[in-house]
Amino acid sequence: MSILLAAALCAVHLEGDVTADGGDYVDLPFAVPAGTAEIQISHTDGSEEVILDWGVWSPAGFRGWGGGLTEDIVIGVEQSSRGYLPGPIEPGMWTLVIGKAKLAAGGGHYVADVTCNPDATLPVLPKAPYQPLVLATERRWYKGDFHVHSVQSGDAKATLQQNVDLARSRGLDFINLSDHNTIAQHALVAAQQPSWPVLVLRSSEITTYAGHGNGVGIHDYVDHRLGYHGRTIRNVIDDVVAQGGVFLVNHPATDLGSACIGCAWKPGGDVPWNEVSGLEILTSGYGLGELAFTPTVIAMWDDLENQGYRLSAVSGSDDHTAGVGADDLQSSAIGSPTALVLANELSEAAILDAVRHQRTKVQLRGPDDPDVAFAIKTARGGLADIGDDVDNISQVEMPVHVTGGNGMFVRIWRDGAQLTTTAVTSDNFTTTAQDVPGAGDHRYRVELNDIANRRVVVTSHIYVHAIDAGCGCRAGGRLDGALPLLAMALPWFRRRRRAIRQGHS
Repeated sequence: MSILLAAALCAVHLEGDVTADGGDYVDLPFAVPAGTAEIQISHTDGSEEVILDWGVWSPAGFRGWGGGLTEDIVIGVEQSSRGYLPGPIEPGMWTLVIGKAKLAAGGGHYVADVTCNPDATLPVLPKAPYQPLVLATERRWYKGDFHVHSVQSGDAKATLQQNVDLARSRGLDFINLSDHNTIAQHALVAAQQPSWPVLVLRSSEITTYAGHGNGVGIHDYVDHRLGYHGRTIRNVIDDVVAQGGVFLVNHPATDLGSACIGCAWKPGGDVPWNEVSGLEILTSGYGLGELAFTPTVIAMWDDLENQGYRLSAVSGSDDHTAGVGADDLQSSAIGSPTALVLANELSEAAILDAVRHQRTKVQLRGPDDPDVAFAIKTARGGLADIGDDVDNISQVEMPVHVTGGNGMFVRIWRDGAQLTTTAVTSDNFTTTAQDVPGAGDHRYRVELNDIANRRVVVTSHIYVHAIDAGCGCRAGGRLDGALPLLAMALPWFRRRRRAIRQGHS
């Protein structure tokens, strides 16, 4: 039996040209009458040479962003299409927003048709309000991926369940669901999180035409439209922090032009780096990324640290397909690379706290990479973890333990310069580095490199506030196979693309 739908309450045709002038966004207002249960918007940019992004605002605010998604937008009271928020359909003036992702030499042309329907058509998916959960209570290193997309991103295909299943199969404890410029995924995740063994963090990839970043732990949409009514990257990051979230810069060295729209980090000089918590030192495929992008990002990281900012090393697969079609050179599955955080428990709040305090390290190839444990002896004989501060020492002693890295090399870096190198000669290898850095503030981190000198593991820093040694000791480093400190260190060690249409990230 066929179902007869009531006649549409509105039918609005919108058509026109866009040019490079006047900023990156165009507002197209349309009227929505009372009694509307669902709004449907078909749209096109009409050209292979032009990429227009699409989003919708209601009189009450943001209703969703589909980016370069070409399928129809549907916004309903109980259910909306992917990337868009369900909720009341307020009568009044709504706005279809066009983003000028890519224009031909002569600009572009848009066509959009808006229909206001009195009846809903979409099946309703389970949703729930967010409830904080603790999935494990021990303090340890938790493995995760800070950059994962689901079908709620216009350029992604992976379902939530596929993402969780892949993460679990790879031994991950958490994933950060960073869909582009939307929070439509949050309520869908909350409805299923109690049944999942993997923690899914609330997030949005704030995808601008001048750089991308994850707002992790946020609960509301953060306006991504740089330049719109004077909006700046400072406004974006301020808004993330005001929500209690952390801001991570995504793939800052990925400058591929129109092949990855807006992926390079070029937001201008207004970045409040004191509010930024981390940088992706590797995004997506290890083969190309570690060679072409990671050295540039680490140089950027060191420059910011030299200026006094503290940033966590993080990473993300940027998986859009739950691993389907992933390869080593251009893309990778969830967990490749893997970010580790030293957290007091497996909860969103604990992971955010760890990232804020630089308690991170990265396995660049994936979760099966060797493990590197790194500490510094304190003035009272204890051991400081990655992210800690160590005060009032003149000689720095650094126990390093590598599991599964036979044939590789441990490299210790001080203040952005390589200090020491030693060969790893077994799969259960321990060494201790010593350094007399001189008075002042210093930072140390560890890399594990393969025989081709490619980075495999990178830690964040331990920060040392040293005093004058008061002797003629030579500042420098050496690595000794076993020192008395080793006995103290071992218990600590045992704790353990068309270029993506809306801007790939």
